[in-house]
Amino acid sequence: MSTSPPVPDTPPPLVVDAVADPASIAAAWRELEAIGTVLPFQSLDWVSTWIAAGAIAPSSRPVVIRARRGEVTEFLLPLVVERIGPFAVARRLAGSHASYALGVWRDLAVSYDPEEIRRGLRAVARSEGIAAYALDAVPRRWDGIVVPLAAALAGRPSLDDGHAVRLDPSFDAFLAGRNAGHKRKKLKAKEKLLAAAGGYRIAAATTPAEVEATLVAFFAQKSAALAARGISDPFAAAAVRDAFRRLALDSLGAAEPLLELTRLEAGGAVVAVIGASIRAGRLHALFASFAEGDLERASPGETLFFRHVESACRRGLAIYDFGVGAERYKASWCDERIELMDLQLPVTIGGRLLLGLGEIVGRAKAAIRRDERLWPLVVRLRARIAGRRAGTTDR
Repeated sequence: MSTSPPVPDTPPPLVVDAVADPASIAAAWRELEAIGTVLPFQSLDWVSTWIAAGAIAPSSRPVVIRARRGEVTEFLLPLVVERIGPFAVARRLAGSHASYALGVWRDLAVSYDPEEIRRGLRAVARSEGIAAYALDAVPRRWDGIVVPLAAALAGRPSLDDGHAVRLDPSFDAFLAGRNAGHKRKKLKAKEKLLAAAGGYRIAAATTPAEVEATLVAFFAQKSAALAARGISDPFAAAAVRDAFRRLALDSLGAAEPLLELTRLEAGGAVVAVIGASIRAGRLHALFASFAEGDLERASPGETLFFRHVESACRRGLAIYDFGVGAERYKASWCDERIELMDLQLPVTIGGRLLLGLGEIVGRAKAAIRRDERLWPLVVRLRARIAGRRAGTTDR
């Protein structure tokens, strides 16, 4: 008597919904953080701190996209729903402060059906009144694996990519392939100038008082530098500053800090600052600043980065991630480019029109940024306008 072959189990469908309060799914979130893939800025503690500090525009609201198969949570995507005119658009929570928008994944290598993800996101959008998703700075790949969101949603390359470098426990070995002699000679000369100013040292903020002093210096330095270039300061809002203050204070003594502050002191003042997150052997440099003035020729920012990379090697970290944007100091260190995508999913006609307008503006900005003759002119013009405004204010 013949028997039929066993029918393979059919996995339950992917069910996607929205969660307003991260605390209500804390257990599932912690489980994914323990076994899966998550960046510091999509961790439960980061997201909860950002929301608690009120670092979200009053006209916006946080929402966490949750995807489950049965009782198993597959991935989480913390977002913020912003109002743009009459439309609600879902974007990555914390914006550019969050570096990359990866999400929280049980297993990135799982083969998700792209249509299943799109269908789930559309269902959430309809129930939450969202006209479109606009997710920028999403890695196309992470640890060599195609990110399911990047495979499921349409998009274009981001204006800037991420940049990182693989470290070596031996800083000497790491530096050997990076023009070690020239780098050390420059460093020696710069540190000599800093030492001559008096009290030169590099240290991490390890007490609440040091956290406060370091952040005060950073906010002032960053504000001045951006104002001189005619760029609005993303750290200006009191709630954003409070969020970073809470992250740094909560990270004191942590093995994997959400925000670790390192400062360079010279002449009795903090003249350079780096803020970084650490998770799973990867250091994410979130922000940096340096003071302009008499010590500027000593390049305190570059000096601090040199010693910060050296410290990361000695701590046994595997990767130093410089984050989004191409800068000269990054090019001298980095050997890996993280390809980033700006992903979109329109849900309503209004959302489609809004994203279409954004696409036109985005392409225009990209064309200007990549024009080697036009972009320097824009930078100089913006700085000149900023200088005139400052002069008007001074009078």
